[in-house]
Amino acid sequence: MARPPYTQVTLQATKDRITQVAAEQLEDRLQFIGNYAVAVSPVDTGAYVESFSLVPAGSGGGRMKKSDVRTASVREGTAAREDFASRAKENLYSDIAKMNLQQMLEDGNARVTLRNRSPHAIDVEYGENWSRDGYHVFAKVRRKFG
Repeated sequence: MARPPYTQVTLQATKDRITQVAAEQLEDRLQFIGNYAVAVSPVDTGAYVESFSLVPAGSGGGRMKKSDVRTASVREGTAAREDFASRAKENLYSDIAKMNLQQMLEDGNARVTLRNRSPHAIDVEYGENWSRDGYHVFAKVRRKFG
């Protein structure tokens, strides 16, 4: 039998595998965005950073923590910033894990919203009701990832 004048191999790059890899990269990106949002956020009682949520775009809800119900020891600053940040990141990772990113990609609807439903989120962002400018956390996130 004569050999063909070339060699080849056909690889089956299935749509499922491509979508799986894209979903893994999207998950990594969402974790990076969440980490950044937590890192650039102020921490007083921890209520603000612990109120971040990542949800599919168009869905409602998200977590809301209130600073006025925090214990006196938290309000007096004896809890560590790292504890609040760690808890906030765990919450965001849990949000990401609950989303079926692969299905969202397959459906062509891989849109995710970062949200903060803390009662004082507007104050933190814009400085409303404060005597100083806000921290512009969402503006920073938009500038970096938007």
